[in-house]
Amino acid sequence: MSSCVFILDEQLDLLIFKNFKSVPNPKAFVEFFKSIYNTNSGPVIAHRGIVYVYVCRDGLFYVSVVLGSSGFNVMAILVYLSDFHALVKKYLHVSQVDRNNIVDNFNLVYELLDESMDFGIPQLTEYNIIREFIKIEANVPAKNEGHRNSSSKDDESDSDHDEQSLLKASVVKDKGKKNGLQGDEQYINSFILRATTQAISWRPKGIYYPKNELFVDVVELQAYLMDMSRGQVRKSFIQGKIICRSYLSGMPKVKMCLNKMLKNKDLFLSAAKFHQCVSLNALNSQEVIEFIPPDGEFQLCEYKLKRHINDPPVIKVTDYKITKREKKQRVQLKVTVEPHFKTQNTAKYLKVHIPVQRLFRKYSIDLKKPPKFKCDYGSMAFNVTTESLLWEAEGMKGGHGEVSYSMQVEFSLFDEAEYKKELEELQHSMDPPPLRDGVKLDELYAQISENKTETAERKRIMVEFEVPYYACSGLKVEYLKIEEEQLEYQSFPWVRYKTVNDQEYAYQI
Repeated sequence: MSSCVFILDEQLDLLIFKNFKSVPNPKAFVEFFKSIYNTNSGPVIAHRGIVYVYVCRDGLFYVSVVLGSSGFNVMAILVYLSDFHALVKKYLHVSQVDRNNIVDNFNLVYELLDESMDFGIPQLTEYNIIREFIKIEANVPAKNEGHRNSSSKDDESDSDHDEQSLLKASVVKDKGKKNGLQGDEQYINSFILRATTQAISWRPKGIYYPKNELFVDVVELQAYLMDMSRGQVRKSFIQGKIICRSYLSGMPKVKMCLNKMLKNKDLFLSAAKFHQCVSLNALNSQEVIEFIPPDGEFQLCEYKLKRHINDPPVIKVTDYKITKREKKQRVQLKVTVEPHFKTQNTAKYLKVHIPVQRLFRKYSIDLKKPPKFKCDYGSMAFNVTTESLLWEAEGMKGGHGEVSYSMQVEFSLFDEAEYKKELEELQHSMDPPPLRDGVKLDELYAQISENKTETAERKRIMVEFEVPYYACSGLKVEYLKIEEEQLEYQSFPWVRYKTVNDQEYAYQI
């Protein structure tokens, strides 16, 4: 199908190019693609008998060129390009892939292209299989490695999983020793061939763990956008995913039942997307998700659920008020929030970003006098760079509208009469002007806000939060059963829930 594949950066500059069918002058297709591409183009562009199929991920363009083929599977190419990006991301152990990652690891990317596609036909993009014979170490910055090490130390279960992975590796090595083929390329290739040609291509045989565990994480991202001036909810939905980490021996069969499928199976299935390991026959005939899990971490399911506009969000901003106090020459800003999750749960972290640019434009604020902060829970700070207030309320307890928390800040207004009086005193005084201690907020703000314009984000109260042990959609794993007919071992399934904010969780003021 694909004659060649290339990767471009945000400026459509060439990063990686792979010619699968020995096409003459293949780099000319890059220039053709740059000349015909525009932001409104779809994922398939046909131009003078040449078909360009592309996807854009993390600002990078993965493009496949199809020549002289009247019939080809467009979806297969699109899925391959998307899966290849996910494969590169897993190899590099990064949350986003940028052009520097591609350039610094060009040899690894070429190896992945060679093994994942053969003469333009997609072959294998399963990370758990392909990592067994591509052993090139990723060239990533040291800070990413330190971040991964610190995060693994915080989670004790992850360290246990690493130990089990090492045990698995030793078992595979021992198996090679037993057959007298340790390090033999023929043994490794035959192992990969058996895994990829069998019906269950995503899981090789011979996996063994001393302790068999399955970890299931239900992670939900809530998107919410409300216009507080009109009282209208413009956006409200939930994007969820079920992430599994499988450390099971043999070829286990897992059955999972969700309460959403028991209530309205057709509605949930229409909003969900499953991993290839899920049995479609079981989905159609039963109210269970039946699958043979890949080894290691994988995403079992992804779904998107709409919410009613009257359903309260996890963190609801109920009040935003600006009050001018004439007698004290001050202006007061007050914000009130209500948590809407289980009372026995607490927010792992909660950050409320409140813009003050409009306040500073409407009133003449005197930053020579420090602002006064007060909040019912947590701490507050004034971020001069972003022109916003940061309210951090880590550990806030839940509720269902019966409890609320407020914060307020008071800024001093510029008093022209007092300013003229001080100038007059300085002119008639022989003493030098008094020195100012601490940070000079007025000078910093004047330098930063000189060329800034008010954007849509500066008109919104942004909320960041994470609530563990809680799923805002009400999704629940009713039961989780693991069966292995040959080994019949004891297994330990674990399920946990988490709700976090989506990128667009804001209140427009």
